[in-house]
Amino acid sequence: MTIWRLAWRSALRRRRLFVWNMAVPLLLLTPVALSEAAAPHRVAVFGVFLVFFGSFGSAIPAVRDARDGWLEEILRTGYPAHRWLLERTLAGTAIDTLQLVPTLLVLLWSAGGLGAAPVVLLAALATLWFANLLGPLVAAAVRSLAEAALASAALSLLLLHFAGFFRSPVPGWTQLVADWNPYSPLRAALGAGVGAIGMDDSVWFRSLLVVLLVTFGAAVFSADWSRRLRWPRTP
Repeated sequence: MTIWRLAWRSALRRRRLFVWNMAVPLLLLTPVALSEAAAPHRVAVFGVFLVFFGSFGSAIPAVRDARDGWLEEILRTGYPAHRWLLERTLAGTAIDTLQLVPTLLVLLWSAGGLGAAPVVLLAALATLWFANLLGPLVAAAVRSLAEAALASAALSLLLLHFAGFFRSPVPGWTQLVADWNPYSPLRAALGAGVGAIGMDDSVWFRSLLVVLLVTFGAAVFSADWSRRLRWPRTP
């Protein structure tokens, strides 16, 4: 698993950045976790941060690797595009989760919901997997770091909105979309952890099915869409 090893070695060699990526979420979100803000508001803030953390951290490096020609060199060696995608997504998910676990535990501890830690961690893993998976797909559709950041933010906010982070879904099409939204398990798990809502186990199957289908489709057609990542190298 070449890409997996490279991702971990790169992350661990840049110790200062690795520590900052653990410290910054703690510095930003601990005041929110300890505040008197309503539980749904804390869930929304944490959900937005987690999704942005994963999507930005995946899309922007993918654009940079495409722009600098490093990705083209990897794929030119015959390394399968689907292996590059899956290993990269797996490594990014694992690293992001490790960096965010302390912050999630602070939220649960402050709300007396440490018993929900396993389900929150599972939901965070699924969320970060999907966010990291979208990164290369976004990078294939843009041609600059600024476009990648804008597209990632717009897509993330749209999915978060339809998952019910900003307004609870009502019966009808909004509830249907939320039921199949990849980020709905995170909302349900965080809500249960802080006592905002009860845990709805039914949301898991449909949401995770969408995650699996998107993963399968992205991997199967990776040889086609990854061609857009082979940019002319900048001088």
